[in-house]
Amino acid sequence: MNKLQGFLAATTASLALAATAAHADTVWNFTFSGDGISASGSLEIAGDGSTPSPLLSISGLYSDPTVTNGTIDGFVALGTDSNFNYDNLFGGSPYVNSNGVLFDVNGGQHVNLYSDGSNYWIAALEAGGILNEQVSFILSGVPEPGSLAMMLAGLGGFAFASRRKTPH
Repeated sequence: MNKLQGFLAATTASLALAATAAHADTVWNFTFSGDGISASGSLEIAGDGSTPSPLLSISGLYSDPTVTNGTIDGFVALGTDSNFNYDNLFGGSPYVNSNGVLFDVNGGQHVNLYSDGSNYWIAALEAGGILNEQVSFILSGVPEPGSLAMMLAGLGGFAFASRRKTPH
């Protein structure tokens, strides 16, 4: 094995170790929209999303008929808002259950994203009453930096392996 091949093997092994998650938290990008309602942002859960797992953080922007581009400040701690049923678990199918995820907008308005098993809904207490609207919910995973490094290393390896050797 020449020095270049040894270097490539060591680099690949290092990147493989870097790609191994130090923890199992998963970050997701989300958007949802409905009749006069929209939101986008990211959330982090303590798991891989295959089963319901505790929500660690949520951030983004939220709009409804009374709020325009409100800041999603985080999730509401369990047991602090008796107006909603919520468990702040995320993952599985559907991504949220009938209790859902309760998050805070602009430091005061609480919004609950929940599912009835086949559709997603938003519930919020508004000045004019209760807002309860069906929304379209879209979710996408955010790749970890180690995964991107492994992909780039693999592409570099393919490029190196497929380069043409010039005759001497």
